[in-house]
Amino acid sequence: MALQMQANRRKVMESPGFVLSNTAEIEFKRIIQTSEQTQVDAVMYGKPGTPVVISSKAALKWADGGMAQLREAERISIDGVTEPEVIDENGTLEVTLSFSPVPSDVHEVDFIEPEMGWNIFGIQLSREEPYVYVPNYLTTDKPERSNEIPEPGLAVGKAVVNGYILGYDPRMSLFTELEYEDGLFPKEWKQSIKVRQDGSFHLEAELLQPTLTALRLNEAVLKLFLVPDEEVTVYINLPRLSMSASRLLGKRYEKKQKAWFDGAAETINRELASSPSSAALNAYRAVEKGLMESPEVASRLQSDYEQVMPICTRITASSSLSSDDRKVLKTVNFPEIRMYVEAVAEALQQNAERMESVKEAVIASLDAQVEGADILPKIIAPHKGRAILIDFWATWCGPCKKSMQSMVPLKKNLSSKDIVYIYLTGPSSPENIWKSNLSKMTGVHYRLTDSQWKYLCTSYGVTGIPAYLIISHDGKLQGRYVGFPGVDVLQKDLIRAIEE
Repeated sequence: MALQMQANRRKVMESPGFVLSNTAEIEFKRIIQTSEQTQVDAVMYGKPGTPVVISSKAALKWADGGMAQLREAERISIDGVTEPEVIDENGTLEVTLSFSPVPSDVHEVDFIEPEMGWNIFGIQLSREEPYVYVPNYLTTDKPERSNEIPEPGLAVGKAVVNGYILGYDPRMSLFTELEYEDGLFPKEWKQSIKVRQDGSFHLEAELLQPTLTALRLNEAVLKLFLVPDEEVTVYINLPRLSMSASRLLGKRYEKKQKAWFDGAAETINRELASSPSSAALNAYRAVEKGLMESPEVASRLQSDYEQVMPICTRITASSSLSSDDRKVLKTVNFPEIRMYVEAVAEALQQNAERMESVKEAVIASLDAQVEGADILPKIIAPHKGRAILIDFWATWCGPCKKSMQSMVPLKKNLSSKDIVYIYLTGPSSPENIWKSNLSKMTGVHYRLTDSQWKYLCTSYGVTGIPAYLIISHDGKLQGRYVGFPGVDVLQKDLIRAIEE
């Protein structure tokens, strides 16, 4: 009778599903729950001969703060106290971990190994696949649009992606990045993406032509076909995408729909999200190949690439175009190539200036021809994706300088945050005095024309200085103050501008 009761308390979960993993070094093959322990049969991955060690601080945690601590292990050394076994010749090693019991009413746990930094979130104890709410309108078949397949060829512009990660939780350690190549620059472009607390994100990528990119979420990759000057919205099923990258679960989820799309190249993207290849993409590639290899195009295109690629290599190193580079770019056969290289060079230069502004004052210039409603967008455009504090001030303004001193601790407290500090002044600040004041004012500094200064002050209700605008990471005006509101107020607003 006692043996039967013990058997009834034994619960086995084969190949448990999970929401997100940040490591490719360990996967859970099986979880066995009893009243005495929670046993995890795991597979370690790595180079053959690599010693296998785990921290005694490893644990299984669940929602109400409960935790099952690691107690014993087989074929893996705890804290290196015993001589560790090594990864087999096939690159794997099966190990067994014994944790204290997880209550039977807990349906999912997180695996935390703080020394190695391994995290596996949302490991399922009761169901095969983690539950994720997917709105019905995403799974309802929609009629294909006539312009689903973009026109092949060069077409410079920004591709815009608005994303929603279904199943995301802010406590998860999620690294998100867009990767792509353009054939001109010597390196693969990698653009970090900030995911908001609600799982949404926004990105823009400068492209030379419709391009197949890779959206990386930790160990998983979602292929995205992006089109210049077009926008696409993507809804990502995080557990399915994560599990499709798993060695143990990959085949099961390889052909399941992992994302839904609305907008540019919807057909191609939808097919890519459920299959390694896309019939629509292959059709596009066939037309593109024929176009690019036609005799009248191929030789001119090759000539342009041969001229421009050395320039792109130099830009990668220096983040700027020389006068000689600009002369060469004017001679290319395809103006799209010139426009693309110039746009990338400008973006690289702006990014270099932004990085310098964290360490010191950077003087930026705004063309005097920029007027009216274009002024503020032009100033904040290089800093999209970051929170921005805009400070209206003047060299003769005592309260302005006093408030700047008060801001020093705030900048230090928020130094790890993605914030840009922009300082605006007008002609009433003599240029030589203005420049001499900047040595200790880290940030980006503009000295505007009289009409630019007056337009901004009138448009944003700046009736006195100092005055402040808070711009959120998605470019929206979040706050406005005339007079210094205090460090605490600005700090709270800036954190909100980053995270919400």
